[in-house]
This record gives sequence, C-alpha cells and structure tokens, in this order.
Amino acid sequence: MRSVAAIFTSPVKSLSLERPQSVTVGYSGIVEDRRFHLIDAPGRLLTQRQEGRLALVKAQYSAESEVLTLQFPDGERVDGPTDLGDAVSTVIWGRQVPGREVAGPWGEALSQFCGSPVRLVKTDNPGESYDEYPVSLLSQASIDYLGERLTSGRKFDSRRFRPNFLIDGCSPHEEDFWLGGVVQIGPELRIKLVAPDPRCAITTLDPDTGERDFDVPKLLLSYRPSVRAPYFGVYGAVESTGTVSVGDAVALVQAPAAQ
Repeated sequence: MRSVAAIFTSPVKSLSLERPQSVTVGYSGIVEDRRFHLIDAPGRLLTQRQEGRLALVKAQYSAESEVLTLQFPDGERVDGPTDLGDAVSTVIWGRQVPGREVAGPWGEALSQFCGSPVRLVKTDNPGESYDEYPVSLLSQASIDYLGERLTSGRKFDSRRFRPNFLIDGCSPHEEDFWLGGVVQIGPELRIKLVAPDPRCAITTLDPDTGERDFDVPKLLLSYRPSVRAPYFGVYGAVESTGTVSVGDAVALVQAPAAQ
C-alpha cells in the first residue's frame, strides 16, 4: 500500500529540513512552510545554490507567537519575535513575491555565517516562497533506483531532494505516471499533479555538510535523458485541503487523461 514515509518542511527556504509527524495543507501548500526566504545585498533570492552551508542552519517558527529560532552549527542560537521592516519584492521562479524584511538580529547572524550580506524576508502571504508549485512529491523507490544506477550501490538521503511528501509503496518513478491525475493523501487532501520536478545543483549537496559531493543531475540525465532538465519527482497544486500524517495512505483517485 502506498503511504507517507516522511514529511519535510522548513519555515525558511533552503535551511535545514524539519520532519513533522503531521501537517495541515492549505491551497498554498503546507501551512507556514517556506514562510521566510533569504535575499542578498542586491535583493536577489539566496538559496543553497549559492550557499550550500545554509543546509546546516536549523529553523523553527511559531505562527501563533510569531517567534523564529535559528540554530547555527557552532551552537549559536538566535531567536525572538519577527518584527517587520521595509517592504521588499523578490523574484522567485519568475514571480514577484511581496514581503517585508525581518528586523532584528537575523540578518547579522546569517551574514556572519555566510560571509556576505544576507537579509531575512517574510512573505506577505503564506506559502509564496515555493519554487514552481506549492507541493512536491517523490517516492522512496525512485531514490533507491537512482542509487542502484551506480556500481557502488550508493544510498541517497531523501533530504537531498527536499520533497514535501516522501512516498512509500511505489515502483520506481511511478509518480511520473500520475502526472495529470489527482492523488489523495490521508482522509482529505487532494493534489492535482501538474509537472515534473526539475533538479538543480542543490541535489549535489550532502544535506549533513552542505558540501558538494556528487553530481546527481548528471546521473539522472544518464538514464532519464531530457533536453530541458533532469527531472525527479513531481509537483502538485492543492485541489482539496486537509491534514496529513506520516503513515497516511496515498491513492491515485483520478487517473490522468489518456494522451
């Protein structure tokens, strides 16, 4: 039976992933997932593509108290209320995402960690810091199959691919064949699967160190050739909201239309 093996979220885009046991999913994705993002001095989006060590910074956020905590690998901890400052607009995957710079110690701590100016931004609306679509799915079988392409039998950590929902009980790349259909996760959530997930340099990073250790996009293209991008996993848009927990069933409730 297909089921949810893990759920991955981060209140700050590109920081270390959390693994909650249960989440609420709205039309903009998992509630408060990627509510914050980082920008550099000129106001461009800053992610692990530019600074892999961001994977080492842990973040926790309470929407009720509006308190954010950042834990750095050297033990430094920065926390407090997320008071808002100047309005900013960040280009994220071709979209202008409005937000406000977060006042306080965040920028200084992150700038010192990265060695260059960094600013923390809270989006005006929840769920706007996603890449192309609000929800991403990937099966454990696809990850296992990727490792089997190597004679070393390497096992890839699922965090490397940063899916919202990791799915068990599938055949390798089964999720590709759901594109255009609708999956139900748990008792209420329904997701329309709309696009394959293009993979970038972030997948070359070890999630425990933030260091580049393997060319995953090249490996993907070696057996999944594409002129556009190395695809791995799928993106979805929320059709019906709901709560999802680890272990919940995953079912294809509407098959893709025949091509």
